[in-house]
Amino acid sequence: MKKIKILMIVSAGIFAMLFTSCENQDVEFPDFDYSTVYFAYQYPVRTIVLGEDIIDNTLDKEHKCEIYATMGGVYSNDQSIGIDISVDNNLCNNLFFDGDFSSPVQAMPSNYYSLAADQIFLDKTIQDGVEVQLTDAFFADPNALKNTYVIPLRMTNVVNADSILSGVPKFDGAVRVNMSDWDVLPKDYVLYCVKFINPWHGNYLRRGEDVITEGGETSTVTREAEFVEDDELVALETASLNTVEFPVPVVNESGENVTCTLLLTFNDQNACTITSATEGFNATGSGTFVEDGEKNSWGNEDRNAIYLDYTIDMGSKSYATTDILVVRDRGIAFETFSPSYNVN
Repeated sequence: MKKIKILMIVSAGIFAMLFTSCENQDVEFPDFDYSTVYFAYQYPVRTIVLGEDIIDNTLDKEHKCEIYATMGGVYSNDQSIGIDISVDNNLCNNLFFDGDFSSPVQAMPSNYYSLAADQIFLDKTIQDGVEVQLTDAFFADPNALKNTYVIPLRMTNVVNADSILSGVPKFDGAVRVNMSDWDVLPKDYVLYCVKFINPWHGNYLRRGEDVITEGGETSTVTREAEFVEDDELVALETASLNTVEFPVPVVNESGENVTCTLLLTFNDQNACTITSATEGFNATGSGTFVEDGEKNSWGNEDRNAIYLDYTIDMGSKSYATTDILVVRDRGIAFETFSPSYNVN
């Protein structure tokens, strides 16, 4: 009996040791032999989203953005690392947004923006950035509505990190942005593309009523699904800082399905006037953008909406329309570009 008790105690001890050895332990991995700094995304497209959004766009509404640098070779950073940066417009030379070489990458004019500093500091962090302030001149340029301008930055020096990822060229005089010139691509520069959308740009759920007059006869068409989320989906696109384009499908005098693009021009009180941007159509009307105007709308939440009242005249046929456009989303997604280098 005594031997049995001893055996049970020993077995319990062995079991405890086995159990302990099977528990997950904190594992610390060593850093690499050297630390580096670089731009993780070299060709990002940053859309400045004015107005309200489901994500935090505080910087956007201040006409600002940030360009980030990253540290590599370590799992954490306990130092203050300083990275000198400079604007290098030459990075845009012979560079295009498309493979047909029809859309050149342009350095953003210097009067369109200012940098808060000529350094990026990584103060006990792996990633941080420099703030960019955009000017009114940027928002007044129609080319700022599409991929046109980039802020070209290059790292020139680093303190408290071992090196900048400057790549391995195939020969002296390699062009940074020409990928075929490099065995290992440099990551010491960024071409930060910036564009913007105004507060009324987005995808909307449309419902309303059309009173159609033709040949002295009038008919009424009501457009409304049982659920708001099933209503017609339309896109309002930025035409300028205070104007959006709204494509409206109509049937002309010949029975053809055509589109009349309306221009909605807003003032500081979110009221708009309506005109036509399509030849052969005359449009007049007005509207209002109301925050949380549609109560308990899709998703059982209050939603922003635009209320419109307008007339489209095609000559012998006209539409008198009232619309409710409920915001679904702002129509923005993560975007980068892949530039093409044109070898002269």
